[in-house]
Amino acid sequence: HCIAVSIAIGWAPSAAAYDGIYRDRIARVMLLLPLVLFIGAATSEGWSSVDYRRRSTPSDRLCSAQALRAATRPADLQLSTAYDQDVPPYIVGEAVRSALRSDRGVCFDFTTDRYASNQAHDGLGRSVSVVKIEGKGTTQFLNAKFSQSVPAKDRSFAYKTAYLTPKGRVNDVLLVVATPDENGLVNEAFLVTSPGNSGSTLYDQLSPFVFPMDQVKLIDCSPSTTVLTLACSKIHDARTSFNKNVVLDVLAEAGNKPFEDFELPSLGECIHFKAGTDDSTDLFILQHTFLPQESCRGYTIILQEDLSNPNPLADRVWDNLTAEDNDKGPVGLGALEFESLRVESGSPGFGTEYTGDGSKKSEDDFDQQESSSSNYHAKANPMELHLGNLIDIEKGCYQGQEGIAAVLKNKRGPARQLYQVAFYDSENDFDGSSSGFGMLTIDNNKLAGFREIAKNAATIENDTRQPRAGDKLYVLGSNESIEVGRITSASEPNGSGDAKTLALALVKRPGPILKAITEQNLDLPMWWEDEDDGEDPTERNLVSRREDAGSGILKPPPLDQLHNLEVVIGGSYTVGRLLAVPSRRYEYKSNGDVASLLDYEKLGRVVNTEEGGSPGYFQYNF
Repeated sequence: HCIAVSIAIGWAPSAAAYDGIYRDRIARVMLLLPLVLFIGAATSEGWSSVDYRRRSTPSDRLCSAQALRAATRPADLQLSTAYDQDVPPYIVGEAVRSALRSDRGVCFDFTTDRYASNQAHDGLGRSVSVVKIEGKGTTQFLNAKFSQSVPAKDRSFAYKTAYLTPKGRVNDVLLVVATPDENGLVNEAFLVTSPGNSGSTLYDQLSPFVFPMDQVKLIDCSPSTTVLTLACSKIHDARTSFNKNVVLDVLAEAGNKPFEDFELPSLGECIHFKAGTDDSTDLFILQHTFLPQESCRGYTIILQEDLSNPNPLADRVWDNLTAEDNDKGPVGLGALEFESLRVESGSPGFGTEYTGDGSKKSEDDFDQQESSSSNYHAKANPMELHLGNLIDIEKGCYQGQEGIAAVLKNKRGPARQLYQVAFYDSENDFDGSSSGFGMLTIDNNKLAGFREIAKNAATIENDTRQPRAGDKLYVLGSNESIEVGRITSASEPNGSGDAKTLALALVKRPGPILKAITEQNLDLPMWWEDEDDGEDPTERNLVSRREDAGSGILKPPPLDQLHNLEVVIGGSYTVGRLLAVPSRRYEYKSNGDVASLLDYEKLGRVVNTEEGGSPGYFQYNF
């Protein structure tokens, strides 16, 4: 009887911790106390015949990995994966990150979904599109349409720029690859979209605004272009793997470039040369991965060739990269693995954070929609997504300039900021049952009569669910009276290799939120609190705030004041924590090797605002 009572009141301590969120659940448990006591009295053979449902662990999901993946993503958002659907997500996550830290690395094909056949349905990829601009007015066209200025260089170069709406919201972030002529003039450039913005969307958007006086012509090169990327945690490993697995094959096709004289480009530079027997293939090699430097570094090769060739160079390069007998080659990954890395590294993406002006429907209209396939439109500007480095505030007129100027003039800063949100399995019963008792599963055949009684008993519902785009976030314990923001992206559960689900969210200004927290006597976010190896936040280790033992130097607070704030998804029991995105949380130097994201977590470093990091445009206490 004592054991039965302990089971029934076991959740009582959580009532204080969650300040009313679980009161309903606890009340229902206490109502079942007589039934639990009846179980204890009726089971004469002891407790071994009763199977009590415990909170799930990663090993419990070995038998339901495929069901978990299908249940946590709408059918129209299923992404292709390089792994079998029966492999649990956390094992895939560990394998991907292990490969990323090795000297082999990982590779992506951003133009062909190489793993769509692994799906029971047609998988959705994360492909890019390529548009070519040629003509005397190429430089002027790039400066007028996009946020960053074209650099003045005498050799091939690459840079990122933002494609904005007239209101200053982000349509997409583009990679620009250009080669000046012998006079240093740029008469030709390629625009590469973000992963997910495939097809002819960019071409269709730009072409109506090309006029004869622009002196440019647009060409949709997507059907004839292949974009391959190889990435490692450190640039040294990426350089070694790229030389072994790509450069030798490519130079063999070029014929006139000895390997001994070949050097891979540095950041911002690009190598352009011809390949093939008749020099019909254009190749561009640049230091770029479509992911932030906080997660990986590497190289991208862009091949423009006649794909009607029965044996195109792009296919040969990819086949060599991922050949089973290539024990020094990188691990090929699909769209699902890329999406997990993107969210884990805190990088905004096309269709989730890059949505332009989006739909004219308001957020209230979105809340009233019942369809899970409805897309949430973030309508975010570059400052909200920490992309201020993509804007040249000194340049002249460009599309979206007025919207950007309005944000820069506001001393309170942007209305929202991008955060990462971590939902730990140890704090959320994602796999709990809502049928029968919810907590108890009775397997004793002698209690058949008791089962009949149980069928009519009150159900303990589990209102914990996986996060999804558009979910509202509230301060934990505020009874949904303090709204924090909305989720914009959610990765695969446990896809990072840990027992947690990661998401991205646009969060409101911290000032009013912190004020409301103080007025309600709730706990302020403890930014100095570190996770114990990222496993179980219920057993945290409050580390010293000092940089080094005995140094007397305190760690600086994070750039984002709501770091480590506990939040809950509206209308559910799903609990998470806000985290500053890695680019504003971790220390790195732009000219050195970048350790992997998890290595930074173990070191517990934060952004160094003097070199390698920047607090951005806004240095106000808003």
